[in-house]
Amino acid sequence: MIRDTRGPEDAFAVGMITPPLPRIGAIAAVSVLSVAGCTPANLGVSPETIIDIIASIPSSSTTTTTSRRSPSGRRIPNSPPPSATAARVLRTADSYVGVDYVWGGNSPREGFDCSGFTKYVFAKYRVTLPRTAREQARVGSAVSANFGSLRPGDLMFFAEPGEAVSHVAIYVGSGVIIHAASSLGGVGYTDLNKGGDWFVEYFVAARRPAQ
Repeated sequence: MIRDTRGPEDAFAVGMITPPLPRIGAIAAVSVLSVAGCTPANLGVSPETIIDIIASIPSSSTTTTTSRRSPSGRRIPNSPPPSATAARVLRTADSYVGVDYVWGGNSPREGFDCSGFTKYVFAKYRVTLPRTAREQARVGSAVSANFGSLRPGDLMFFAEPGEAVSHVAIYVGSGVIIHAASSLGGVGYTDLNKGGDWFVEYFVAARRPAQ
């Protein structure tokens, strides 16, 4: 398998010609695929994980301190419950699962790319984000780029060494992200406890656009 390491500008230059990808939902596991732009390698999420994190968002503010171990031995701390605003953001993001991935897409009707998705979701709550992932990485409160510092609703940014930020995702909590990804074929979840090594390795920045 050959990874295409071109950035967003290169993608525009070649007209974003990518192989067609099947549309899938949040619970389907998908094979690893490298593509230009947003984003490489993804793994699906089980229904139980989504039920635990989204459908049963607790009202308590108690922070858990245990963590989940991935098959590779990775430990990602369990997250505290989301704030009221973050819970609304996550439910809104979840409502777009299955919307097609389209480079440059800005709406459910036309499809989303990674930053078009985050911009659209947060705009529902009067949080204005710039259009590109690299610009969004400068908005909101800075958060340390480690999983122990992340809270549900934070934005995570990814970049390979020496490259600009090329992907953005919303942190759902406890090692799970929701994002518009070409390798998912659209909006879906990736559970970093079960893989997603690219995202763990190239996680470079985080921001908290809404409290």
